[in-house]
Amino acid sequence: MSDTALILLPILVLLLVLGYWLSHRAEHRQLKASKQADTEIVQRCLDLLQALQRHRGLGAQLDADSVAQRNALAQQLDELWLNWPGASLLLPPLQQHWPQLRRKPADFDAHCRLIEALLEVIELLEDRLYRQDHFRIRGLGEACRSLEDLARLRGLATRAANYERCPPGLQMQLRFLCNRLLDQEQDPPLLALIERLQSDLIEPAHVRLTPAECFALLTPLIEQRLLGIRLSLD
Repeated sequence: MSDTALILLPILVLLLVLGYWLSHRAEHRQLKASKQADTEIVQRCLDLLQALQRHRGLGAQLDADSVAQRNALAQQLDELWLNWPGASLLLPPLQQHWPQLRRKPADFDAHCRLIEALLEVIELLEDRLYRQDHFRIRGLGEACRSLEDLARLRGLATRAANYERCPPGLQMQLRFLCNRLLDQEQDPPLLALIERLQSDLIEPAHVRLTPAECFALLTPLIEQRLLGIRLSLD
């Protein structure tokens, strides 16, 4: 081997090692940026879930305070839907459904459909982040679906409280949700809450709760559980 070759060989090896290191570093940065973007959208999804569930719970209430809260939530949702990164993160364009729902706040089923689509996005992000070694994310989708059962119970209860007696259709849905929640857990605050709904709203001949009271009864537990979900991701 010539002297020139002996000089060039170490330089070539060094360049190859440097090129590999730079490539690996760029790949690491790209993965970190992707993970950060997914984590941020998870937090936005939780903000959207909270606001949509509250907006649905207030949808059938007509008193001035509830209408004011609902309008404030609608403005918050306007901001949350801005720049929804659906296309850039390969997520469905959920924001396109919000304007119509904003105009029809009492549409319970439309709220549920949009929330279901949002839950599917949360599950997609959970899988994506888990594959990126964000192991604490596992269980997020399940926790959010359990939260939705409780939030849906709130939405149905506020509607049932508008009647003198709980209508059969709402009564059936409320019983179903209560039983499903009790099958999942036997948490004392949840047990007390369901017993109150059963005795004062679902089963009696005359409803003894107002819509606002139903909303206030369920909201603290919902907010507490959502906070627990947020803290589990830190």
